[in-house]
Amino acid sequence: MRASLVAAAAVCLLVAGCSAAESPTEPTTEATTPAAEPAQAPDAADPIGTVVPLAGAPEGVVVGSSGIAAAGVREPDGVVLFDAATGAVRQMVSTTGAPRHLSLAGPDGPVLVPLEGSDELLEISLADGAILSTATGVGRQPHDAVQTSDGTVVATNEMGGGVIFLRDGAIVSELPPGPVQPGGAAALGPFAAVADVQGNGVWVYDGATQREVSQAPIGVKLTHAVTVNQTVAGFADTDGGAVLLASVDDAGGIRQIASIDAPGNPYGLAVDLERRVLFVTLTASNVLRVVDVSDPAAPRILGDVPTVTQANSVAVDPRNGDVLVTGSDPGAASSIQIIPRAELPVG
Repeated sequence: MRASLVAAAAVCLLVAGCSAAESPTEPTTEATTPAAEPAQAPDAADPIGTVVPLAGAPEGVVVGSSGIAAAGVREPDGVVLFDAATGAVRQMVSTTGAPRHLSLAGPDGPVLVPLEGSDELLEISLADGAILSTATGVGRQPHDAVQTSDGTVVATNEMGGGVIFLRDGAIVSELPPGPVQPGGAAALGPFAAVADVQGNGVWVYDGATQREVSQAPIGVKLTHAVTVNQTVAGFADTDGGAVLLASVDDAGGIRQIASIDAPGNPYGLAVDLERRVLFVTLTASNVLRVVDVSDPAAPRILGDVPTVTQANSVAVDPRNGDVLVTGSDPGAASSIQIIPRAELPVG
């Protein structure tokens, strides 16, 4: 299916944020309101690229440097490994509970798989689907996990608050709230930046020392996070209708540096690190927004393209810049959309 690209010329608002020391209010200490969530999308009109059916309402997708992709699915729960170029399924790795977020511990894996239903964190090989490690008792409903540059994995303890630190597949320590309902996380060199879905902003942790180093009241209610470069992270302000870019300094202090207009419950985030392009799924309208982040302090919206129904997650094929979007609707629209780079407004 093909559709014309929808051109978008927009000016992005540059917003200066404040550091932890400048925070005007104290963070909430318990979950008191509903967490930010994607919109319930209407049926998609005419998604571009190739749409491949994939059962299980895929949510959470990554692509390794080998071209093998992984997506979390449910009923039955597991991780599906497939070819990023064609969508052809290679194998299904069964899990106890369904993952919502996936991340890569290295350019070609392993895949970090937090399982909210069983409080486990798995490491899965992209090459053959082998489960390389299983950590149990990872808080209450681990939601996301990223690996910092020293090899420490930081997992978000969504229903318990705070974070869990793991090394070599085992828990080494944990910290309490902090974020009372942590959601997405982004690795920034030695640090992990964690979003709180209750609207309390972002916390930064040092992986090597396993310490909280800063906090800033960024955004309305954040969900997903993504690494833009080694010092800048992007956060989907799902309730605020924006993607917020924030930078960390050498000590882990964080401040907001820019805001990108993203109306309609922005949710999935991915970055083409080589080409310095950010992709944002706008779940209320089945749209993928494409943003130039070569200068993170002055991002530029390049355009929008139509996606599959319920585009909750997105990933970039590092080999060629193609983009994969999950059709996370549990019904007939459950799918993977493969968008060639040539059909994206990326120049």
